[in-house]
Amino acid sequence: MIVALTGAAGHLGAALLQEFTKRNIEVKALIRGNDTRCCSGLPIEIIKGDLHQPEALQRLMQDCDVVIHCAALISVNGDPKGLVHKTNVEGTQQVVDNAIQCRVKRFIQISSIHAFKQQPSQEVLDERREHVDEKAFAYDRSKLAGQKIALAANSNMEVLVLHPTSIIGPYDFKPSLMGQVIIDMYKGRLPFIFDGGFDFCDCRDVAHAIANATTMGEPGQSYLLAGKWHSLKQLAQFLSVASLKKIKPFALPHIAARLGLPVVTLLGTIQKKEPLYTIEALEALFTGNRFISSEKAKSALGYTNRPFEETIQDTFQWFTNNGYLDRN
Repeated sequence: MIVALTGAAGHLGAALLQEFTKRNIEVKALIRGNDTRCCSGLPIEIIKGDLHQPEALQRLMQDCDVVIHCAALISVNGDPKGLVHKTNVEGTQQVVDNAIQCRVKRFIQISSIHAFKQQPSQEVLDERREHVDEKAFAYDRSKLAGQKIALAANSNMEVLVLHPTSIIGPYDFKPSLMGQVIIDMYKGRLPFIFDGGFDFCDCRDVAHAIANATTMGEPGQSYLLAGKWHSLKQLAQFLSVASLKKIKPFALPHIAARLGLPVVTLLGTIQKKEPLYTIEALEALFTGNRFISSEKAKSALGYTNRPFEETIQDTFQWFTNNGYLDRN
């Protein structure tokens, strides 16, 4: 089997490269730019290019049996420049079209839990939950549109859609938004946090399920890959244990976060920087579903999820070993 992977330089992509290397499965990795740390020491064929370069996509997918489409642009601040739609929707169409041309047998689309409506947040969310509508945030709509494009090609190749929740864990080279939160917490750069949280899943568990999906799972189906809901306060507590350092940022309630939103938005505009937090980030933190079921993926893909404290311990150790916690 030969696997083509988009988004290889991202957090999940890097974890997938580790997983496939362990399985001795040949991988061709699409990487935009010159950051190839994810491939260091691994027997990976690197294809330079992006989702909008058909020549690069053809080189990537030539002679491949499976395409895993991980590449995406994550945003918690709308889509003011249109890049979210261009990457997550138009880019997915390009990847799907080229996969069909290259006669790929199986296509695995990595979507997001945010393609589903989170409310009611106290009821179990599984694959039968309603999808988001046109009133949803730009990122959420883009992930739904991308998976629809992929599933529309299920008559041409076997298409599966996988929906991770908030990914956390080692191999976070760039680092990701949550990886940066952990770094900033450890370094004392976050004197306060918000009294909300996320359903966290370990990148290694997600990568394991995706690798299984190359031969397991039913075409045309979606699978949720969740972990367990934890508050940011709990994350800080686990990080304290892992680092042997007292980490106790003050947790602000929802009302305080809402009241401060106009101020941080204005400051971001004045400073020409991304705001400290946005309405999208607050919605995810405070209204995200707390009861997400992965029973379907456990049955069909052999999905498992390890304890959160193990994930935080391993993530902290990885950041330490790779020098991220020594930098200013």
